[in-house]
Amino acid sequence: MPYAGTVDKTMGAETVGHLKHLLETELKRAREENDLNIAMFLGVDGRIFSSSIPNRLDPRQYRLLNLLKGNLAHICNQLGGQNMMMSVQQFEAGTIIISGVGDRAFLVFLTTKPVEITKMQGVLANVVKTSIVVRHLFESKPITPEVLATYDEAVAGELKRLTRILFVEKFGETKEFKKNKEIAQFLQSRLGALVGPGPLQEIVPMAYNEVGTTASYMTAGHWDRFVTIIVEKLRDLRGETVAVKAEKEWRAYLKQVLSSFV
Repeated sequence: MPYAGTVDKTMGAETVGHLKHLLETELKRAREENDLNIAMFLGVDGRIFSSSIPNRLDPRQYRLLNLLKGNLAHICNQLGGQNMMMSVQQFEAGTIIISGVGDRAFLVFLTTKPVEITKMQGVLANVVKTSIVVRHLFESKPITPEVLATYDEAVAGELKRLTRILFVEKFGETKEFKKNKEIAQFLQSRLGALVGPGPLQEIVPMAYNEVGTTASYMTAGHWDRFVTIIVEKLRDLRGETVAVKAEKEWRAYLKQVLSSFV
């Protein structure tokens, strides 16, 4: 029966790089899901914090983007003095949607596709959701069950999805992943030296199956159970003395690596 420890395959923004990735991911998701051309997250001082712009823009999209750039100083001046909630501006070149993100920042979405304001309720609702999500990320708030419970279902669901996306795309860069890789290599090397390659190839996969996950996602509890399993197998093959000595060494190593800051 697999070990009962739960593997939480979600991840919050632990570094500036993670925060940047989350913002870019959310803007891209909002742009693509609402069939918009360009998405930008800016401060009222004109700084661009994040953006999602296709690699290739057609002439109309360039025209609309240049129109935004030409009016950006005026928009920032307007926003600097008041906390604007939402603005939809239509031009011959297309539509610009502006949504406030707190007091000092805002989102801008551009589309050159013909739209009727009276039929934009769904898109505008999604823009509001994105504004709330981006504000949460930008203010570096935690994404915990308690915090998610304070939001409506759409916002909470989007924040949760982002933590899963970040886990899938960035977990391999974390210190937890690197520690797990180091531990797995150490234990496999030490066990292999004592039992030989044949038994090693049987014991290690069986032990991972027993704890219910792979080396990459192991927690301290998983590793504790993993060592117990391989020591039991080692005891059967090499006897009590060898098993006791190995377990002492391996658990000391686990404690050292898992408690280190790097």
